[in-house]
Amino acid sequence: MSFADFKKRSKSSIDELTKKIEETNKKESYKDDRFWKPELDKSSNGYAVIRFLPASEGEDLPWAKYYSHGFQGKGGWFIENCLTTLGQKCPVCESNSELWNSGIEKDKDIARNRKRRLHYTANIMVVADPANPQNEGKVFLYKFGKRIFDKINESMNPEFDDEEAINPFDFWNGANFKLKVRKVAGFINYDKSEFDSVSALLDGDDSKLEELWKSQYALTELPMQRILNHMMN
Repeated sequence: MSFADFKKRSKSSIDELTKKIEETNKKESYKDDRFWKPELDKSSNGYAVIRFLPASEGEDLPWAKYYSHGFQGKGGWFIENCLTTLGQKCPVCESNSELWNSGIEKDKDIARNRKRRLHYTANIMVVADPANPQNEGKVFLYKFGKRIFDKINESMNPEFDDEEAINPFDFWNGANFKLKVRKVAGFINYDKSEFDSVSALLDGDDSKLEELWKSQYALTELPMQRILNHMMN
């Protein structure tokens, strides 16, 4: 670009810069359309039927596990993944330990509020979603906590002899999961959620199941898993 062209362009540069500022100030959307969650009514109740899907191609587990912190402090909200997921020391966890060991009840309350929380993410197919029927038959990522994972574990390791163990992630011998959400004592509760009887997904049609399997999301591509895999390799 010649200096003469540069001089001409400078007259319109303020318009270009103003446009860039407007674009920068636009509110970013952090919604990830890959993730599904049940829609709750005004009473915080919700119902849906989902099917947990097997491990994606090239992956060993059908779920990803990680910890996070989320709490409000003097400077605002702190929302970050916990470094203990990576086997590293976490400054929040270390600070919590100091607060807890102080023996002061107020310090213990702070540590309780800032404790790490366990999360899992898995591929699912939405079987029934009364609040959003357009989601039915589609593959999503679903983030859930320890209570639902306990139900998955219980289905694979039943407590009583008359209960048959199932692999809820299996296409052919798995089971749909009836997700029942309630608000109990001010907290979201999943206790009434349960697995249905064993059934083949999509009537066991291998061509449809292969197509479904290939449409699943790679859990190793999730941000926390990318960091973990990089450190392990």
